[in-house]
Amino acid sequence: GGGHRQNLAQINEEMNLYRDGKRQVQDKMTALMDERKGQLGDLPTIIEERDAIGKQIAEKVKERSELRDAFRQKEREFNQHIAEQRQIRAAKAAEERKARDAEYDKTRRMRQAEKLDEQPHLQEMTLIEQTILFCKSLTQTKEAEEKKEQREIQHDLKDGMEVLARKEDREEFYFVPTAKKKGKSKNKGGKEGGSSRPIKHNAETFRLFDQLKLDAPITTDDVPATLEKLEAQLEMYKEKVKEWEEKRDEMKRKILEGIVDEAPKEEAKEEAKEE
Repeated sequence: GGGHRQNLAQINEEMNLYRDGKRQVQDKMTALMDERKGQLGDLPTIIEERDAIGKQIAEKVKERSELRDAFRQKEREFNQHIAEQRQIRAAKAAEERKARDAEYDKTRRMRQAEKLDEQPHLQEMTLIEQTILFCKSLTQTKEAEEKKEQREIQHDLKDGMEVLARKEDREEFYFVPTAKKKGKSKNKGGKEGGSSRPIKHNAETFRLFDQLKLDAPITTDDVPATLEKLEAQLEMYKEKVKEWEEKRDEMKRKILEGIVDEAPKEEAKEEAKEE
């Protein structure tokens, strides 16, 4: 039993030594901590302030992100609104343009239909009729002169008296035979006795025949053949007018309903005239 007591006493002494060592270490640790605090000064306060400021910065960054996201959302909504308004304006403009085009097309078709009331080939027929009258005036003048020449004049003359011709008649008697001889040699196809007379043309009469694609008659003997050609042209245009009258109402209905379009034909006619 004595050995156990000796061991226990020894253990207690060692424990006391350890406690004293621990106390010494703690005192040194406290001394070091106090020394460290003296060296750091206000650093812990600064660290606390730094942490507080960091938290504030983080909150502001979060607030900025939220504001930026909200702005971008509003921006997207605004752009979408602008795009919708642009589409609405474009659709409205398209409808207005469509209505204008429809009104223009309607007006154009009405004008085309009204043009059908104008007799076609009127200018050509008028030109032919004027040329026919011109040619007939040449033959009428010739017939009138022939009748005048054939008319017998009776004079009651006393014995020993004679009729003295007018100066104009004497000059005509002197010059005309010479002219007839020349005409006979140049125009063997003329009528017997030199009744064919040359026709005096000017630029206007030549232009009339050129428009009709006919040769202007040079002498009165050429007039009948020219009249036949003119009458044939006039008859051809009359047939065209008759055909136009038969088809006018139906064509007018088709134009107004948009079944046919006469615009390209009218443009082609204008181009042909220009050429």
